[in-house]
Amino acid sequence: MGITERRIEFIRVLSELCKRYNKPVHYSLVAEALGVSKWTAYDLLTALKDEGYVECVYTLNERGGRSTLAFRVTSKGECLISSEERRENLSKIVEDLKGKFRSLSRLSLNEVLQVGLNDTYTIKSPILKALNISAILFIISQKLAINWENISSTYKTLSASIDPQSGLLGLTALLIGIIVAKAGLNRYSNVINPKINALLNRYKELLNELSNNEKEILFDITKEIYRGKFLIGEEE
Repeated sequence: MGITERRIEFIRVLSELCKRYNKPVHYSLVAEALGVSKWTAYDLLTALKDEGYVECVYTLNERGGRSTLAFRVTSKGECLISSEERRENLSKIVEDLKGKFRSLSRLSLNEVLQVGLNDTYTIKSPILKALNISAILFIISQKLAINWENISSTYKTLSASIDPQSGLLGLTALLIGIIVAKAGLNRYSNVINPKINALLNRYKELLNELSNNEKEILFDITKEIYRGKFLIGEEE
């Protein structure tokens, strides 16, 4: 059986209990926390053990007597929990960004750029500042009616990068290069170029402030943004 929401919840609760007691725990504690019978908890934890998400160990009974069977989460299980938490945070942030896209879609190119620059000073979190720059760049690309189909292969290559920092810089440089080239063909170059360069320099500074984990999260969200279909249309 594949991993389900119910199984993920069992792994999460087991992890929390092991951290609380600082040791592997008996399946009856998992059952109590989740409101199920201890036999249901035992069966499910045993199934998760077979799949490598948890492991069972025998611990000495503090009151003497026989040792008891206890469970703890494996590194594979902890990775699953982390990825699920990241996915949940990703979904919420992306939904919030969609609202921002709608509010900024009514602004001119110059105004969108100015909002982006202002936000790099008013937003407190470095990762949110960097994320805001990604959103601003995407909005500008849509306002200039950039055809993403023409760069899809390059985008896919950069998105597959195993190094988040290289992937982030690559995606950002790709988009900025296309924006500058497209702006150079019309009347927007004097408006875009100075501010777009300022955003790029600020973006590079922000990446140096982020932890590896934050860069991984930013990379995932940035790919979500650039895969979006938030069509705004050309600037009038």
